[in-house]
Amino acid sequence: MRGRPRGGPAAALPRLLAVAIAALGFVFVALQVNTYTLLSPIDELQHIDYLYRAPGSPAPADRIGQEALHQQDCRGIDAPGFGPPLCRPLSTDLDPLSYQEKGYNTAAANTPVYYTATRGVAEAIKALTPADDLVTAGRLTGGLWFALGLALTFLTGRRRGVPAAPMAAVTLLLASTPALIFPSATITPDASGLVAGAALVLAMTWWEERPSTVRALLLVVVGIVVAFAKMTNLVVVAAVVLYLLLRPTGDDERDDEPGHPSLRARWTTAVTVGLASVVAAGAWLAYVGTRPQIPAADLPDMASKYQLTYFPWTGLVESSLSLLQPLSSSWAVVGSVPFLNFATAVVAMVLLAGTLAAALFTGAPPLEVALARSVVAAAVVGALLLVTAGYLFSSTYFPIPVRYGIALVAPMAIVTASMIRSRSSVVLVGSAALLALAATAFRLGTLA
Repeated sequence: MRGRPRGGPAAALPRLLAVAIAALGFVFVALQVNTYTLLSPIDELQHIDYLYRAPGSPAPADRIGQEALHQQDCRGIDAPGFGPPLCRPLSTDLDPLSYQEKGYNTAAANTPVYYTATRGVAEAIKALTPADDLVTAGRLTGGLWFALGLALTFLTGRRRGVPAAPMAAVTLLLASTPALIFPSATITPDASGLVAGAALVLAMTWWEERPSTVRALLLVVVGIVVAFAKMTNLVVVAAVVLYLLLRPTGDDERDDEPGHPSLRARWTTAVTVGLASVVAAGAWLAYVGTRPQIPAADLPDMASKYQLTYFPWTGLVESSLSLLQPLSSSWAVVGSVPFLNFATAVVAMVLLAGTLAAALFTGAPPLEVALARSVVAAAVVGALLLVTAGYLFSSTYFPIPVRYGIALVAPMAIVTASMIRSRSSVVLVGSAALLALAATAFRLGTLA
């Protein structure tokens, strides 16, 4: 590691940059929350129901509650086949069977961590702002998770020695992409993906700087919380574990000196973080398995649609690179399509190019090369494991959504910024960021 920024006036500018970028990200989310009132087609109804239940959790056999059903009834949903919102009185008893997934809460396998944290902040927003309902307040809370994720990504990169200019350029790209703004402006655990990945890399970096039992325990706790925010976040836990196992050092005989964790310390910490996260996630899924399940004869259409009688070998190929492209999808169309597609494509291409360049070619610092290779390996192996697990445990296959890799965005951004070495590169990436920001500002500023 090239050393973290020192204190004093010179250190104030990067912190101010982090705050400014975070504020910009929140403004973009707030603009979308204000104008895009429809429910997202990506299971937002189920996530809203879970939010209303938090800190409790639904069982797989539970139907969507009335509060969530009325949200869709009044807001409508951004999906074909649904009529205009009726907004019937709250006293009307709505039938869950007439809603998607036969009214079952298909988010029941998630832990309550994201929903409980979001509801806690959302209740404060409701009390302190004009936000008039839990969904609006919860969506604004997603903006806060996004802002915090942007700030932590920037500050973690700086702590790892990435210069402020390239780190700011890449973080501004993240602030402009619809692939992060959309989930942040809706109720979904993916809204916490950026901050989850950034927090884990920050905890890992803090441990690297001065290895100790306390810092290792903190890293383990953060790993468990990240996995509990959403199970697919285990891909970033795997990336951190691989990094600690493969991390180069100048001299392993220096036993845990600052910035030089010994081989034994790295391997012990890596194994502990990985095992603790996997065991905790497995324990939660085992608990969910003891709760009332959906009857086999009443499975939602989406579940039965993907049933297979043979192993999906072609699916392994189809999905193998999905998690390496977490920002390649805008989720849904909000506003001007050309500006939406432009911002999405620019950010996705820069992030993927930077990560692959750091992993495959020379130019990045050795530690960031190791981090890039760990991210690539975790993404590819993680996608293959998701396909395999889907078949082994439920005899199903569906193409792995790229959003499942959203927790990898923070480390990908850091290694991408570390590849921006020359002034001309900073200017080019910074210009791309400004263009993407302009496209997003115009798109969101002109929403009807």
